[in-house]
Amino acid sequence: MTLRLHSSLGNAAREFVPLAAGEARIYVCGVTPYDVTHLGHAFSYVHFDALRRYLVWKGLRVRYVQNVTDIDDDMIMVSKREGGRPIADIRDENDAIFRADLDRLNVLRPTAYPFATDYIDAIVGTTRALLESGRAYAVDGDVFFEAGRFPGYGRLNGATIEELAKRENPESKREEKKRGPLDFLLWQRSEPDEPSWPSPWGAGRPGWSIECTAMSRGRLGDQIDIHGGGRDLIFPHHENEIAQAESVTGKAPFCGYWMHNGMLRLDGVKMSKSLGNLVLARELMERHPPDQLRLYLLGTHYRRDADYREGAIAALDGRFARLREACGRAETDADAGAPARDAFEAAMDDDLDAPRALEALDAAAARVLAGGGGADALREALGALGFAFAGARGPATGDFTP
Repeated sequence: MTLRLHSSLGNAAREFVPLAAGEARIYVCGVTPYDVTHLGHAFSYVHFDALRRYLVWKGLRVRYVQNVTDIDDDMIMVSKREGGRPIADIRDENDAIFRADLDRLNVLRPTAYPFATDYIDAIVGTTRALLESGRAYAVDGDVFFEAGRFPGYGRLNGATIEELAKRENPESKREEKKRGPLDFLLWQRSEPDEPSWPSPWGAGRPGWSIECTAMSRGRLGDQIDIHGGGRDLIFPHHENEIAQAESVTGKAPFCGYWMHNGMLRLDGVKMSKSLGNLVLARELMERHPPDQLRLYLLGTHYRRDADYREGAIAALDGRFARLREACGRAETDADAGAPARDAFEAAMDDDLDAPRALEALDAAAARVLAGGGGADALREALGALGFAFAGARGPATGDFTP
């Protein structure tokens, strides 16, 4: 069977063909650990964990990089609000909670887990190269990428520069210095009370998007197979990453497949720190087994918005019990598992349709419990989706290796 993945670049599903035969290089945008993480983060990282595991199940070697944005406006704001508390302390405290949540959900540890602050030299070097290429310009200690000088700017969003300029832009800063409305900071001059590093343009700190470009290139090379993240990152963050990476390397495409997950809502409203309507994975796991929370998260296709409502996880009690009991059964007829395995693979090959795969596995579990055999195939498929009760390796089963 042939795996097809939907890419936001081109807005279509294509056969997955990695750059190097037998290997997949994946970069997934991580969190900014200035505060607690919530169920929306779990939705994203469980799905990308399932992608990683499925690629391995298909026989590929996977290098999976997930970053930590540990210097930005939010980190600085929290530090100031807490009386100058060191940013590294804030990062380490929230990152430890985040990792513990994902460990309980049996999300595999990344192959590499870089912090942006460890890549300052690479960021400065990339910024210098973009200046030398004519795609960037410096103004009084700030360095901007000139979006209009990158011919393909807007392709990821399927929009023109004029159309994008009308959208809300979280990277829009220091407008009075910019040549164009979509130009964005590569390096920014720090205020006297802010963290800073030396650079040819004066003491400052990185812009947002340049951090991911430096970390991705540093860990995976100039081109990657898959870039993942939430749909809210398509503009401007991921659009900017393409412009930077392809401008500095001269290689295109920077990424073969742009995979974006949907947003998690609470009773129909987007879940976010600013709205204060957060549901925390760790609190749900006090009431439900972590594997049952994983079952809930994978029950929505990764590209769709999920709408969490009270009782949604408990509603899966029957399915969860059935799958777990069937996985504990001894095999009676290995050949009987072939249809379930085929149905699982067909669903997952169709742009990681985990909900359809789980429906097929639920039916297979019912057959196992009725004495029809196929327990081995059921365990194999559920293990490929990361369920600890099926024996999937990972932190929940004591395996903390990448």
